[in-house]
Amino acid sequence: MDPFCVIDYRQQTFKTAVKQNAGKTPKWDQTYDIEIKYIGDDMFVKVFDEDVTDNDAVGACQLKASSLCIPGGMDDWFTITFKGKSAGQVHLKSQWFPAVGGQ
Repeated sequence: MDPFCVIDYRQQTFKTAVKQNAGKTPKWDQTYDIEIKYIGDDMFVKVFDEDVTDNDAVGACQLKASSLCIPGGMDDWFTITFKGKSAGQVHLKSQWFPAVGGQ
């Protein structure tokens, strides 16, 4: 497998690098600044296998933005599913910095 992830939150989309021949245990170790507008919103993490003609879906998970907005940060595993069945897990870490002045 040549996996990569796509993170979708509102109108923001983030794509990791493709890990060539990483199999089922890729490690991306990438950082993104995500501006959280509403902590009740859903965030989606989708995992794909890159192919020459079309990328194959491996699985996805849905989480609330509030799960990232924890004082001291978050460090947790989330189960990804494909067609209702477990397809593995993705490890996410976050650091939360509230906007100055509530902006």
